[in-house]
Amino acid sequence: MTAARQDAWTSDEDLVLAELVLAYIREGSTQLQAFEEAGKKLKRTAAACGFRWNSNIRKKYKEGIELAKKQRNENKKEKSVEAQEVVQEDSKGKNISMNDSVILSDAILFFQKLENELAAIEKYKHENDRLINESMLHKIEKEEAVKALEELTKEFNQLKGEYRSLITLIDKARKMAGELSDGEKIKVPF
Repeated sequence: MTAARQDAWTSDEDLVLAELVLAYIREGSTQLQAFEEAGKKLKRTAAACGFRWNSNIRKKYKEGIELAKKQRNENKKEKSVEAQEVVQEDSKGKNISMNDSVILSDAILFFQKLENELAAIEKYKHENDRLINESMLHKIEKEEAVKALEELTKEFNQLKGEYRSLITLIDKARKMAGELSDGEKIKVPF
Protein backbone atom coordinates (compact mmCIF):
# COMPACT_ATOMS: atom_id res chain seq x y z
CA MET A 1 0.00 0.00 0.00
CA THR A 2 1.25 3.48 -0.78
CA ALA A 3 1.97 5.96 1.96
CA ALA A 4 -0.83 8.33 2.89
CA ARG A 5 -0.19 12.00 2.20
CA GLN A 6 -1.92 14.95 3.76
CA ASP A 7 -0.77 17.70 1.40
CA ALA A 8 -2.92 19.45 -1.20
CA TRP A 9 -3.18 18.27 -4.80
CA THR A 10 -1.16 20.16 -7.39
CA SER A 11 -2.30 20.83 -10.94
CA ASP A 12 0.47 18.51 -12.19
CA GLU A 13 -0.87 15.68 -10.03
CA ASP A 14 -4.39 16.36 -11.29
CA LEU A 15 -3.10 16.16 -14.85
CA VAL A 16 -1.26 12.85 -14.23
CA LEU A 17 -4.41 11.39 -12.64
CA ALA A 18 -6.62 12.57 -15.52
CA GLU A 19 -4.26 11.21 -18.19
CA LEU A 20 -4.05 7.82 -16.49
CA VAL A 21 -7.81 7.50 -16.03
CA LEU A 22 -8.52 8.53 -19.63
CA ALA A 23 -5.89 6.07 -20.90
CA TYR A 24 -7.46 3.26 -18.87
CA ILE A 25 -10.91 4.15 -20.22
CA ARG A 26 -9.56 4.06 -23.80
CA GLU A 27 -8.00 0.66 -23.17
CA GLY A 28 -11.22 -0.72 -21.70
CA SER A 29 -9.76 -1.09 -18.20
CA THR A 30 -11.48 0.01 -15.02
CA GLN A 31 -11.09 3.33 -13.31
CA LEU A 32 -10.24 1.46 -10.12
CA GLN A 33 -7.15 0.06 -11.84
CA ALA A 34 -6.30 3.59 -12.99
CA PHE A 35 -6.63 4.86 -9.41
CA GLU A 36 -4.27 2.15 -8.18
CA GLU A 37 -1.71 3.03 -10.87
CA ALA A 38 -2.06 6.75 -10.13
CA GLY A 39 -1.71 6.07 -6.41
CA LYS A 40 1.62 4.35 -7.01
CA LYS A 41 2.90 7.15 -9.26
CA LEU A 42 1.71 9.97 -7.02
CA LYS A 43 2.49 8.27 -3.70
CA ARG A 44 -1.15 8.53 -2.64
CA THR A 45 -3.77 5.91 -1.86
CA ALA A 46 -6.01 4.58 -4.62
CA ALA A 47 -8.99 5.79 -2.58
CA ALA A 48 -7.56 9.33 -2.45
CA CYS A 49 -7.08 9.26 -6.22
CA GLY A 50 -10.61 7.98 -6.74
CA PHE A 51 -12.03 10.64 -4.46
CA ARG A 52 -10.05 13.38 -6.21
CA TRP A 53 -11.19 12.12 -9.63
CA ASN A 54 -14.87 11.90 -8.66
CA SER A 55 -15.03 15.13 -6.66
CA ASN A 56 -12.96 17.51 -8.81
CA ILE A 57 -11.30 16.30 -11.97
CA ARG A 58 -14.01 14.26 -13.71
CA LYS A 59 -16.19 17.37 -14.15
CA LYS A 60 -13.39 19.13 -16.02
CA TYR A 61 -12.81 16.23 -18.42
CA LYS A 62 -16.35 15.35 -19.59
CA GLU A 63 -15.42 15.74 -23.26
CA GLY A 64 -12.20 13.77 -22.78
CA ILE A 65 -14.13 10.95 -21.11
CA GLU A 66 -16.65 10.80 -23.97
CA LEU A 67 -13.83 10.76 -26.53
CA ALA A 68 -12.00 8.01 -24.61
CA LYS A 69 -15.20 5.94 -24.51
CA LYS A 70 -15.69 6.39 -28.27
CA GLN A 71 -12.11 5.32 -28.89
CA ARG A 72 -12.63 2.29 -26.63
CA ASN A 73 -15.77 1.32 -28.54
CA GLU A 74 -13.99 1.75 -31.89
CA ASN A 75 -11.16 -0.45 -30.64
CA LYS A 76 -13.70 -3.08 -29.57
CA LYS A 77 -15.36 -3.00 -32.98
CA GLU A 78 -11.99 -3.35 -34.73
CA LYS A 79 -11.02 -6.28 -32.53
CA SER A 80 -14.41 -7.89 -33.04
CA VAL A 81 -14.09 -7.59 -36.85
CA GLU A 82 -10.56 -8.96 -36.72
CA ALA A 83 -11.71 -11.85 -34.57
CA GLN A 84 -14.49 -12.67 -37.03
CA GLU A 85 -12.24 -12.47 -40.10
CA VAL A 86 -9.40 -14.56 -38.74
CA VAL A 87 -9.84 -18.19 -37.85
CA GLN A 88 -7.50 -18.84 -34.98
CA GLU A 89 -6.05 -22.03 -33.63
CA ASP A 90 -6.10 -22.88 -29.96
CA SER A 91 -3.23 -24.55 -28.08
CA LYS A 92 -4.27 -27.99 -29.39
CA GLY A 93 -4.29 -26.86 -33.01
CA LYS A 94 -8.08 -26.79 -33.36
CA ASN A 95 -9.71 -24.02 -35.34
CA ILE A 96 -11.80 -21.55 -33.40
CA SER A 97 -14.94 -20.65 -35.33
CA MET A 98 -16.57 -17.26 -35.78
CA ASN A 99 -19.25 -18.27 -33.24
CA ASP A 100 -16.53 -18.69 -30.64
CA SER A 101 -15.36 -15.14 -31.40
CA VAL A 102 -18.88 -13.82 -30.93
CA ILE A 103 -19.20 -15.63 -27.61
CA LEU A 104 -15.84 -14.22 -26.55
CA SER A 105 -16.86 -10.67 -27.49
CA ASP A 106 -20.13 -11.15 -25.57
CA ALA A 107 -18.10 -12.31 -22.55
CA ILE A 108 -15.84 -9.28 -22.87
CA LEU A 109 -18.88 -6.96 -22.98
CA PHE A 110 -20.34 -8.72 -19.94
CA PHE A 111 -17.15 -8.25 -17.93
CA GLN A 112 -16.87 -4.61 -18.99
CA LYS A 113 -20.44 -4.01 -17.82
CA LEU A 114 -19.56 -5.80 -14.60
CA GLU A 115 -16.53 -3.53 -14.13
CA ASN A 116 -18.73 -0.47 -14.68
CA GLU A 117 -21.21 -1.74 -12.11
CA LEU A 118 -18.39 -2.36 -9.64
CA ALA A 119 -17.17 1.20 -10.20
CA ALA A 120 -20.70 2.46 -9.53
CA ILE A 121 -20.86 0.36 -6.35
CA GLU A 122 -17.56 1.88 -5.24
CA LYS A 123 -19.02 5.33 -5.86
CA TYR A 124 -22.04 4.43 -3.72
CA LYS A 125 -19.74 3.15 -0.98
CA HIS A 126 -17.93 6.51 -0.92
CA GLU A 127 -21.28 8.33 -0.81
CA ASN A 128 -22.45 6.03 2.00
CA ASP A 129 -19.25 6.71 3.99
CA ARG A 130 -19.73 10.45 3.50
CA LEU A 131 -23.33 10.24 4.71
CA ILE A 132 -22.33 8.15 7.74
CA ASN A 133 -19.72 10.76 8.68
CA GLU A 134 -22.27 13.53 8.22
CA SER A 135 -24.77 11.63 10.38
CA MET A 136 -22.17 11.19 13.12
CA LEU A 137 -21.43 14.93 13.07
CA HIS A 138 -25.14 15.72 13.38
CA LYS A 139 -25.44 13.26 16.27
CA ILE A 140 -22.53 14.94 18.09
CA GLU A 141 -24.05 18.38 17.47
CA LYS A 142 -27.41 17.14 18.79
CA GLU A 143 -25.78 15.76 21.95
CA GLU A 144 -24.01 19.08 22.54
CA ALA A 145 -27.27 20.99 22.01
CA VAL A 146 -29.12 18.70 24.45
CA LYS A 147 -26.38 19.22 27.07
CA ALA A 148 -26.55 22.99 26.58
CA LEU A 149 -30.35 22.89 26.89
CA GLU A 150 -30.11 20.85 30.09
CA GLU A 151 -27.63 23.34 31.58
CA LEU A 152 -29.83 26.29 30.62
CA THR A 153 -32.91 24.57 32.05
CA LYS A 154 -31.05 23.85 35.30
CA GLU A 155 -29.87 27.46 35.48
CA PHE A 156 -33.38 28.75 34.71
CA ASN A 157 -34.93 26.59 37.45
CA GLN A 158 -32.31 27.78 39.92
CA LEU A 159 -32.99 31.42 39.03
CA LYS A 160 -36.75 30.80 39.28
CA GLY A 161 -36.30 29.38 42.80
CA GLU A 162 -34.12 32.30 43.81
CA TYR A 163 -36.69 34.74 42.38
CA ARG A 164 -39.48 33.09 44.41
CA SER A 165 -37.32 33.24 47.55
CA LEU A 166 -36.63 36.92 46.90
CA ILE A 167 -40.33 37.72 46.43
CA THR A 168 -41.18 35.81 49.62
CA LEU A 169 -38.48 37.71 51.50
CA ILE A 170 -39.76 41.06 50.16
CA ASP A 171 -43.31 40.05 51.12
CA LYS A 172 -42.19 39.28 54.69
CA ALA A 173 -40.26 42.52 54.86
CA ARG A 174 -43.32 44.53 53.82
CA LYS A 175 -45.51 42.73 56.34
CA MET A 176 -43.01 43.52 59.02
CA ALA A 177 -42.91 47.12 57.95
CA GLY A 178 -46.70 47.23 57.94
CA GLU A 179 -46.90 48.43 54.37
CA LEU A 180 -49.25 45.69 53.25
CA SER A 181 -52.87 45.72 54.18
CA ASP A 182 -54.54 42.49 55.28
CA GLY A 183 -54.70 39.83 52.57
CA GLU A 184 -52.56 41.71 50.03
CA LYS A 185 -49.64 39.74 48.57
CA ILE A 186 -47.15 40.10 45.74
CA LYS A 187 -48.05 37.62 43.06
CA VAL A 188 -45.29 35.36 41.81
CA PRO A 189 -45.55 34.97 38.00
CA PHE A 190 -44.34 31.34 38.02
